[in-house]
Amino acid sequence: MIAATVVIPTHDHGPLLRYSVGSALAQTVQDIEIFVIGDGVPDVTRTLLRRIMDDDARVRFWDHPKGPRLGEVYRHIDLAEARGRIVCYLSDDDLWLPNHIENVSELLQNADWAHSMPVYIEPDSGLGGFISIDHADPRDRVATLAGVSRVCLSCGAHTLEAYRRLPFGWRTTPVGTYTDLYMWQQFLADPACRAVSGARATALNFASSHRIGWSLERREAELAIWALRIADPAWRSGFVQEVLDKVYFKMVQFHLELKDAWYEAVRKRDEVSA
Repeated sequence: MIAATVVIPTHDHGPLLRYSVGSALAQTVQDIEIFVIGDGVPDVTRTLLRRIMDDDARVRFWDHPKGPRLGEVYRHIDLAEARGRIVCYLSDDDLWLPNHIENVSELLQNADWAHSMPVYIEPDSGLGGFISIDHADPRDRVATLAGVSRVCLSCGAHTLEAYRRLPFGWRTTPVGTYTDLYMWQQFLADPACRAVSGARATALNFASSHRIGWSLERREAELAIWALRIADPAWRSGFVQEVLDKVYFKMVQFHLELKDAWYEAVRKRDEVSA
């Protein structure tokens, strides 16, 4: 068994794979295998992946015809050959910081399903936002089971053992539901599943829904800039501090709102007493 299996589903983002796969190959944990799972890819993707596989034998390409929805069933089929202790997911248009697998691997030492802090990059404006969640808290777990989608594919990970205990695994998602959410709900629906939320921002999400109308060239140029930043240790330190600053600011706002609510409750109580 090796440290991790990385699953990268892809359909038509060909040139972006050099950056997403590149960020997986640059991990501090090197004992990995990378499954690029094709769902009706064009020839440009095949050509690019042949070059990547020639350079690094850890990358394998599964070339499937276009399947239903996002080809989720192919992920289940191909995971039958996984050898990693844990399974991590990376969208073909997202990027990992070098310590992502190290981070989620630590989280999964005593858990079945885990995720890093979701961080979203807004177009042309840098760090757009983050979501603070704790799936060890029953309220957050219930919210996810109820359909609140907050953990993107690139943040999620689980042990291979836990996946093989699931009733279905990856399967075609109903229309109107996010495929990653549908998968996470399958884990969280089991009361025995030990779920952990990480506080480190190690995966960057470049949501396609925020880049509607962008050409592949424009998206590639954006990832190229961010890939250079991620490769710079000084930039990574600054990024971590920026996220911490935003977390602190959000906590302050939350406590101020609680304080305002408390003062308002006291005021109304005093008015009633008078």
